[in-house]
Amino acid sequence: MIFNITSAERSIRKQYLYACRYAFSVNQLQRKTRFLKMKTIALVCLVMCLTFGMASSHYYYGHHDHGYHGYRHRVAFTAVTSSSTTYSSGTTIPFTTVKSNYGHAYNSGNYRFTAPSNGVYVFSWSIATHTSYYGHTKLMKNGSTYHQSHCSSGYQQCGATVTIILNKHDQVWLASDSSSLYVYATYSSFSGWKLN
Repeated sequence: MIFNITSAERSIRKQYLYACRYAFSVNQLQRKTRFLKMKTIALVCLVMCLTFGMASSHYYYGHHDHGYHGYRHRVAFTAVTSSSTTYSSGTTIPFTTVKSNYGHAYNSGNYRFTAPSNGVYVFSWSIATHTSYYGHTKLMKNGSTYHQSHCSSGYQQCGATVTIILNKHDQVWLASDSSSLYVYATYSSFSGWKLN
């Protein structure tokens, strides 16, 4: 059987094909537009992340860190004695030469550490003693003995390391626990830092 297609039907078919092609083209264009929008959004996010990262890096590691890059909110110190001498019992040992003092909690004027906030702290000290003297020392907390270190006479390095819970404004320092304690300069140190 042979079907005869009139010119009117051919015209309708052509219009239908044109309409399909147009719809397909519009769909492709919309997809490309969405893709470009997604790429633009991703690029903006990347720029923001890089900008924020650089700003954060400058904040923590830039010129506003006052010499201790990356430790803006840390608390830690190390100080050593600057002269060799003897100390009577109960005398505060003067660790005058400050090696580091992150957070500025150690006072080289009264040789005391003042807790800037509540938390767990660690203190460590090492005393170089003379052969004719004992090396007895004690760690003081707010005027009370927290820990003692007893060493016999002789050339040796004596000390201890302790953990302690402090409240804000609590003070810690090191004192002689001998009637005559000899401390060698530069070889004797006192350190402390906050754990959390």
